[in-house]
Amino acid sequence: MSNTIEQNELQLEASLFLEAMAADSRAGKSLRKPGDLQRRLIEIAAEIQSTGTYVHSKSELQFGARLAWRNSNRCIGRHFWRSLEVRDCRSVHDQDNAVDAVQQTLTDHLDDAFNGGRIRSIVSVFAPRKPDGTDPVRMKNHQLTRYAGFRLQNGELLGDPDSEQMTAACLDAGWHPTRRDAFTPLPWQFVLDGSTSPLIDVFATHPDRLHEVLLSHPDSDGFSSLKLRWYAVPLLADMAMKIGGIVYPFAPFNGFYMGTEIGARNLADQHRYNVLPDVANIFGLDVTNNRTLWRDRALVELNRAVIHSFDAAGVVLGDHHQLGAQFEAFCQSESNLGREMTGDWSWLNAPMAASQTPQFHREFNNDVVGHTNFFYQKSPLSEGNSEKSTASKTAGSCPFHLP
Repeated sequence: MSNTIEQNELQLEASLFLEAMAADSRAGKSLRKPGDLQRRLIEIAAEIQSTGTYVHSKSELQFGARLAWRNSNRCIGRHFWRSLEVRDCRSVHDQDNAVDAVQQTLTDHLDDAFNGGRIRSIVSVFAPRKPDGTDPVRMKNHQLTRYAGFRLQNGELLGDPDSEQMTAACLDAGWHPTRRDAFTPLPWQFVLDGSTSPLIDVFATHPDRLHEVLLSHPDSDGFSSLKLRWYAVPLLADMAMKIGGIVYPFAPFNGFYMGTEIGARNLADQHRYNVLPDVANIFGLDVTNNRTLWRDRALVELNRAVIHSFDAAGVVLGDHHQLGAQFEAFCQSESNLGREMTGDWSWLNAPMAASQTPQFHREFNNDVVGHTNFFYQKSPLSEGNSEKSTASKTAGSCPFHLP
């Protein structure tokens, strides 16, 4: 009985996706002739009944990945959804040396996404989840580029606290980093058909692939003494992409950074790098009382440094005012097309000067489109670990997570 229910749900989600594709002014051309949509739905229904799943055509995969981005309530950059480059990597893991093949595909993605600083938005779509729930290929890393977090003997943490679990797992697996500092890049590790690959220390052998931007300040020579940096390409590797009910558990994708992601969150959050006290010291701010607004002033200077440094390095970086205005135009365009604009207000507002951006003054319907979207999922890193990942703790209780 449960098999029948699952197949019915899959067929329903496939129908909703194909209807959205047929209604699209561009992608719908392949389903425009009378009977095309119905014929494809009949094919899918027969395939699901026979195999428990169905296979997307290349045009369905391309539109589906782009639609998943358009449907992502928490992303402020989805006005670029039609420009997403979709790479069909569904058979890469079947090659003779699967680990090398996957690694090469990802390094190509990373290099091409950097594009000499003119960041290109790309998604590499690997094999879908099987009907029995197993995954042909996954990655333990949260992002392709991510800094380690080393727990020191005195209890302090060196690097990124968000990476502490992955760092410990890598060290337990025999990782010997060539250096240990606040910005040591993590190695990669894959899980192919349930088997964990050896660690691949990509950035130790090719440090140029980090595509790092060293941070400096336009008005303070002393700022450089903090030796802050960040990588240019935010390439997420642990989210699942769902298209018409088919789950692609490994579909690494990237856009480009908004400055506040680095300057007001990654480097500034107290549970991350927590550099605001150091920045305040550089600028001689009074930190004895929060009422002096030293945190606010340091936050502005840190974000000025991020924007200045990326611009000086020739690397694309959005700012919250620019992206806020572009997203507002996207909202109006979607409305003109008769489509409701879904969004998560708390994520669409920048972590500084939010009231100065248009979305602060909008209300959004935060209903999640379930048939085609990006979702959080249980991390392979948490399997066999008594401390489950954040994703697995909230799975089932949050519409942004796969059950």
